[in-house]
Amino acid sequence: MNSWKPAVMTSVYIVLYSLLVLSVAFLCYHGYRFCYDVFADVRVEQQPGEDITFSVSSADSFRDIAAKLQDKGVICDRYSFLARAGIMKTDRNKIYSGKYILNNSMTYEQVINRLTVSEGFDK
Repeated sequence: MNSWKPAVMTSVYIVLYSLLVLSVAFLCYHGYRFCYDVFADVRVEQQPGEDITFSVSSADSFRDIAAKLQDKGVICDRYSFLARAGIMKTDRNKIYSGKYILNNSMTYEQVINRLTVSEGFDK
């Protein structure tokens, strides 16, 4: 009498396993992209790129700075930039307030070094 139940349950299991496989593939892909962005020399554009004037105020947090860098087109992703800065042990107190000339062909490491070394500072 209930011969349809095994067919329905099989269909449900197929759908659930398919969703599980797609979810794992999605997470693997985005995890790979995030790690690549953190550890590789990622640039928005290839050299020579274009110069971008960037301002940092003393009230800006490091998250604010990363968001502004992404909005200006200097970096690809603020979260991978923050992770890279954490790996480099960059502290917000090392970033000087002022105007900087950055280029969208700079790597994350170059941007962090420019913001944390006073030679990149344009009064």
